[in-house]
Amino acid sequence: RRLHRRLRRLKIYVLFGDHIHPESSPPSACRVICKIPMRREDLISDNINQDNTEPFDGLIIKGVGGLYTVRRGDGICVKAKPRGIFRKKRIIPTVGDYVYVEPTTDPDVPYAISDIQPRKNLMIRPPIANVDLLFLTFSTMQPSPYLELLDKLLILCHKNNIIPVIWITKMDLDPETGRAMRDIYHGVGYEVICTSFEEVPDKSIFIKYFNHRTVGFAGQSGVGKSTLCNLLTGISEREVGKISDRLNQGKHTTRHVELFPFAQGYLIDSPGFTNLDIMEADISVSDIRQGYPEYDKIRGQCQFDDCLHLGEKGCAVDKSGIHPGRLDRYRAFIKTARDNEYNKRNKRENRHVAEDER
Repeated sequence: RRLHRRLRRLKIYVLFGDHIHPESSPPSACRVICKIPMRREDLISDNINQDNTEPFDGLIIKGVGGLYTVRRGDGICVKAKPRGIFRKKRIIPTVGDYVYVEPTTDPDVPYAISDIQPRKNLMIRPPIANVDLLFLTFSTMQPSPYLELLDKLLILCHKNNIIPVIWITKMDLDPETGRAMRDIYHGVGYEVICTSFEEVPDKSIFIKYFNHRTVGFAGQSGVGKSTLCNLLTGISEREVGKISDRLNQGKHTTRHVELFPFAQGYLIDSPGFTNLDIMEADISVSDIRQGYPEYDKIRGQCQFDDCLHLGEKGCAVDKSGIHPGRLDRYRAFIKTARDNEYNKRNKRENRHVAEDER
């Protein structure tokens, strides 16, 4: 279609199969210069997606290269681009956004996103808006579990009011590691699901999780997120990647964020990632403390009310029962967040000094 649009500007037309592309018919003075095989169903689907001339509310289910797929209330999907006002306000439409779409007079971009409804939350990486529940997916090996990332994601879930469900895959490859992970996080109060590489989870398990919710997958690359999405959506064409033998890390197989209707809710398939920056996610010291429910047991038991459990005098952290690995990661996160807040404060002060000097 993109090639057709460019050729049409030059008054050169392309014949798709036995049909002229539905957007226009060539004048008699023009001749068809190439013939591209195309199914009749594709042409019909194209017409359906372009037949609406009234504004409507919709949900962004996919975004690639500044072009967004918006799903209307009747289930029909259209392509749309955001209006320039969003760029001026530095607002980027995101998968999961509820938007208001208006038709345009531009034949190349027949729809435009003119408004975005207030967001419940916004995840920076992966970029997903209005998420209700996240499956935090990690494997026992191939790749090895990156627990620092898991703890960061749990903090993000608490910060953004998202329900976290930890999903441990490939239990058959290293059952001991899988059971240890399950015991640590289930003991804290998180819901944990464990599956093996060969095991096919029952779809009925997921009905209670979706229930009119927007549900996403997050975690490392190569742990099985795309495989699980294939199972849930019934789509088998999505690429399933292999593990890098040299790095023991998953290769990125999902290259964009996409949302699929499923079980009276929506399923978001997002790219895997192996890093999450606390500074980039704007996580504060308070956010980190809320992301560790173990400390609820010792609330009010420390000598100082503002104790950060970093080894201060009279700290009751030993009574919390927190796992040593979780405690080490917590203290590293607190140090990073404090340094970040200190740097931000210095920048503000330096900016004020510079303004006073001017």
